[in-house]
Amino acid sequence: MTALLLVAGAGLGARAITPTFLQKVEARYGPFAAARFKYLKELYDQLRHADIHTKLDEVNDFWNGVRYAPDQKVWGKRDYWATPYEFLLKDRGDCEDYVIAKYFTLVKLGVDPKKLYFVYCRVRGYRRAHMVLAYYETPNAEPLILDNLNLKVFPASKRPDIIPVYTFNGALLERYGNRSRRGLAQKSRKVRRKWEDLMQRIKRNDI
Repeated sequence: MTALLLVAGAGLGARAITPTFLQKVEARYGPFAAARFKYLKELYDQLRHADIHTKLDEVNDFWNGVRYAPDQKVWGKRDYWATPYEFLLKDRGDCEDYVIAKYFTLVKLGVDPKKLYFVYCRVRGYRRAHMVLAYYETPNAEPLILDNLNLKVFPASKRPDIIPVYTFNGALLERYGNRSRRGLAQKSRKVRRKWEDLMQRIKRNDI
């Protein structure tokens, strides 16, 4: 497991969702934002000892309840990876934000981060590039797909609309298709920079 993943696993829990934390959220962002964090804490408590399929389903459902909005509208930026806390406070975000939030929630619930992969993809009938989260029970297993377009968790074989482009897990980046090594290296650097920036903001847990 990479050092980045070790940081990631601890990052979401750096600031506990305590009554004091909830009061601070309510004072700054209002009662509805505080209620969302309360529900997140309840989710942790309910799922801590649940089986993996229950964790995947419930975490997928929880975060899919956040509204979709493009980064330009939410952050005034073309491409911004929000932390789970930022995503929940804004109650809006794009596909990367759903995947990031699901990933870190599942890691906090004890899911091995080496089994979770971010997958950039194209979706048939959907104009924008997209991202989903893939769970592999074993390295050679068929992955289960967590998505905010198709709201249920399905095996990859049941999602023929998804065309993977590349996937990564922390520092790991693999490329699908006949792309050049140079193109892969450039994409790897870009994703790593965004990942490291995300890690720094998660460690701060700013609200």
